[in-house]
Amino acid sequence: MDWIPLLGFPLEWASLALLVAGCLYWERSGSSGLGVEGCVLSAMLGLCLGYEWSGSYLVAAAGAAASALAFAIGTGALLAATRADPAVGSFCISLVPACALGTLARWAPLRLLTETPAPGLARGTVFDGTYAEDLVANPMLLAALPALGFAAFLLLRTPFGLKSRAFSETPALARRGRGQVALARLSLAALGALWVVPAAAILLRSHRESPPLGLGFVALACAVAGRWGFAPAILLAAGPALLRAARPYAPAAGPGAIGMDAAPFLLAAAYLIFFSRRALRASVTPESRLNPDVL
Repeated sequence: MDWIPLLGFPLEWASLALLVAGCLYWERSGSSGLGVEGCVLSAMLGLCLGYEWSGSYLVAAAGAAASALAFAIGTGALLAATRADPAVGSFCISLVPACALGTLARWAPLRLLTETPAPGLARGTVFDGTYAEDLVANPMLLAALPALGFAAFLLLRTPFGLKSRAFSETPALARRGRGQVALARLSLAALGALWVVPAAAILLRSHRESPPLGLGFVALACAVAGRWGFAPAILLAAGPALLRAARPYAPAAGPGAIGMDAAPFLLAAAYLIFFSRRALRASVTPESRLNPDVL
């Protein structure tokens, strides 16, 4: 049995873990974690366009961050101004970058996805051109663990994180200082968007033939099943990541291929069934717009 495809497991797990962090920040901002799917697609769009126009990976990475931030702040402000349902609104707005990315990919071959050697990796190492270079020469993958640690520390151990969580979890606080509450929520959404930028870069590098869609939904299922905790949600993300890494072992076409493509989403659904104590149903109480745990 060829074990090389399993080397993709750290890439898949790191990207899903970063998306989980984004979901947690988006939920604590009073929005829906469904918006993380739009964030990662916006980051992919910015990365592809930035490299297409500049030829510089650093410029492309900056474009990815700007695109993700613009999506997060724009979505948060629009949902707050229209008082739309966060889940429905986030999902619908996420369709915009999804359609844009699909149209761009069909319009012309993208340099970022076709150029050789692939941009974004550190060159000049002994691993150049080998199957191991994605693991040891990928700056985005190496930055994933520190980024996840900082995201958890910022939300759970700093005054900013504690105050922001209080605004999202306690409806009474939202009735005082609305401007401060709005700023805290938009800040959380923006930070959540930044965590998904490395994930977008990892996914575009590891899936150059066809950028994946829908992983934000898998990450949100892991966050819900993990009861909104960083450690349990990231550990649950290992299951879908392993299934995605095992995809090359399935036939290229036929029922086996379809089953392997659907397996991560079916496992995410099983997480919700067996580990989530509450159904994914929006409450009719006022707390539902402020408390992410009312799901």
